[in-house]
Amino acid sequence: MLRTLVVFAIFIVSGAAGLIYEIVWSRQLVLVFGNTTQAVSAILTGFFGGMAIGAAVGGQIADRVRSPLRMYGVLELILVVVVLITPLTFDLIHEAYRGIYPSLEGTPALALARLVLAVLALAPATILMGATFPALVRHFSRSSALSVAFGRLYSANTVGAVLGTLLAGFVLIEVLGLAGALAAGAVCSGVAGVTALWLSRTDTSAVHTAIVERTRTAVPPASMRLPLVIAFISGLTSLGYQVTWTRLLASGTGGYTYVFTVILALFLIGIALGAIIFSAVRSRMRNPIRVLAASQLAVAALAVAGLVLVIVRPTPLDPEDPVGTVAGLVISGLLVVLPVTTLMGIAFPTASALLRDETGHAGAESGSLLAVNTAGAIVGSLVIPFALMPTIGSPWIIVVLALTNAALGVALAIRARPHGRLLAPVGLVVIVAILGASAVPRAIVQPNEARLLSDGATLFASDEDEIASVQAGQRTSTPELWVQGTSMTLLTVDAKLMPILPLIARPDSARALVVAFGMGTAFRSSLIAGLRADVVELVPSVPDMFQFYYPDARDVLADPDGRVIVTDGRNHLELTGERFDIIVTDPPPPIESSGASVISSREYYEAGRAHLTPSGVMMQWVPYGAPEAEFKEHIRTFAAVFPNIEVVRGAGGYGVYMLGSVEPIAFDPVVAREILGRPGILEDISSAYDSPATTIDDWLAVIDRQRWLDDAAARAYVGDGPLITDDRPRPEYFLLRRWLGIGG
Repeated sequence: MLRTLVVFAIFIVSGAAGLIYEIVWSRQLVLVFGNTTQAVSAILTGFFGGMAIGAAVGGQIADRVRSPLRMYGVLELILVVVVLITPLTFDLIHEAYRGIYPSLEGTPALALARLVLAVLALAPATILMGATFPALVRHFSRSSALSVAFGRLYSANTVGAVLGTLLAGFVLIEVLGLAGALAAGAVCSGVAGVTALWLSRTDTSAVHTAIVERTRTAVPPASMRLPLVIAFISGLTSLGYQVTWTRLLASGTGGYTYVFTVILALFLIGIALGAIIFSAVRSRMRNPIRVLAASQLAVAALAVAGLVLVIVRPTPLDPEDPVGTVAGLVISGLLVVLPVTTLMGIAFPTASALLRDETGHAGAESGSLLAVNTAGAIVGSLVIPFALMPTIGSPWIIVVLALTNAALGVALAIRARPHGRLLAPVGLVVIVAILGASAVPRAIVQPNEARLLSDGATLFASDEDEIASVQAGQRTSTPELWVQGTSMTLLTVDAKLMPILPLIARPDSARALVVAFGMGTAFRSSLIAGLRADVVELVPSVPDMFQFYYPDARDVLADPDGRVIVTDGRNHLELTGERFDIIVTDPPPPIESSGASVISSREYYEAGRAHLTPSGVMMQWVPYGAPEAEFKEHIRTFAAVFPNIEVVRGAGGYGVYMLGSVEPIAFDPVVAREILGRPGILEDISSAYDSPATTIDDWLAVIDRQRWLDDAAARAYVGDGPLITDDRPRPEYFLLRRWLGIGG
């Protein structure tokens, strides 16, 4: 008994390691390929694809080895080596991607190249990870029914996944950084592997095969076809719900990294609970098909109920209060995510009860089931964001997924007759109820729209693409832009000055790059100032809202000196072959939002410096809102890259401009007067609702007054301390520092 508990314990540890790897690798590869949906899908496909191959192949091998437990231990130890060399592997992948990017940019071939490189990067580790599950199923199936072994291991692995998610998201990355978190995962895999090898020394199943009494059911042994179909649909819908719930529940939260950690953790907790329930009731489960039918119908009903009663009736959130935001999210998740995923956690291992349950084929059968389930997840990761989100929107995806579950439930109920004869009519009632709820006006709406309308906002337009939901509208006296329910920017003077201050420092500038479109203000001001400007925007729908903020938007977009590029700004800056006189970056608020560190890190500034002309200037906007110690980290990081910096307070009072260059930066009043006197500039910066001046003389006084820190003063102000790096994305991971004073 103790031996069995130890094996389950090491699989919990293994599950924790697996989620640590997934979280860390996903972030590291986003730095390589960008944060676009195409890039993220390539990463997920590489991860899940390797897992599927590993499960299928590993299951076949597990049926042929003398000791599956020893096989498992060897796999874990090989995985440790592979994990520890992934930083080198990812560097090689990055260089390969850098080499092919210029020739493939803007072509469909680039997406294929990302996919191939993601598979190459992740396959060695994920194949090993995928093979561990069928190896242990094979080990335990010699002393218990296959479905019992499957359910217990599935629950143990998922419990570990919950622990790994919480540890990585709330502790390890903040305290140890990405590399340290990866090393912690490797330690977990090493402990699991060594323990398994030690236990396998006395693995009597390596010598003989036990004779076991199989659990009898009222359903005759089924072919592999039905459980594989169920596994595929289960993988597709579960990944679909996870992706869509993340989009919907994150509405209005400010996009904190912790939001996504909480949603993933709640999802996995439900799966784990369901798997544990299955393991507890498996011996009393006489008709697995009837259980599957009932669970699918219940998933459909609860998913739509959660959408209509909770998601589209969002409670007010304050993006500047991460604790309150996460607490509110937990409550919504408990109501929406947990009931559905608990049923999913029952359904998937129940499908294993339909397998042939032959001792000699336990590895192959369980591996095939897991592989097909993972293949369904791959299809979901491609179809949901690329096809469904831009066409029907996230709320309707929940309806489509629920109808899929309900249809499967009805089909299974018909197959389960006579035992399931009452379930088929119930299933039809569920389908009719879902369609009826969908037909009620305003029953299925974007939570972002619902929240804004309830707050008294007037919406000019609303759209959703593969990246985010976007709204243009107005709540007060000035228009706003909302992305995922969070206000991005206003028509403030601070945005209008973003390209003008660097231009005053470098009056001969001709070429500019603006990272983040926002309302289009900085891009428009760059063109008014006579610069040839590119603007890079991650969210495709954002530039479409430009027309609601400026009456000349159509002319600006048609200007031959301007170009709008929809892609990841960090990725574009690193991989473009061009150089710029001015680089302007305006990260999305709040300052702690997920992904903000990618365009606020030392490596990002180094990429900017490498793509500046010899005397070029990089301007980085830093909004207020973080504690002073963290605010200093931004200036300290910028100063670590640029030998000459200038920090200027925003005239609108929303944040500061950091200007950096390899050459000295000067604000000569004569030059400033000449720049402000160029056609259109004075009129543009004075037209903002919060502009503090209208004449050149007044503006000269404002700029001089707002200058705050230069080179020596800035370095004296920030002192020594930690930097924001790709490995240490400190703005996004802050809870331990703020609450406990650790993790520095």
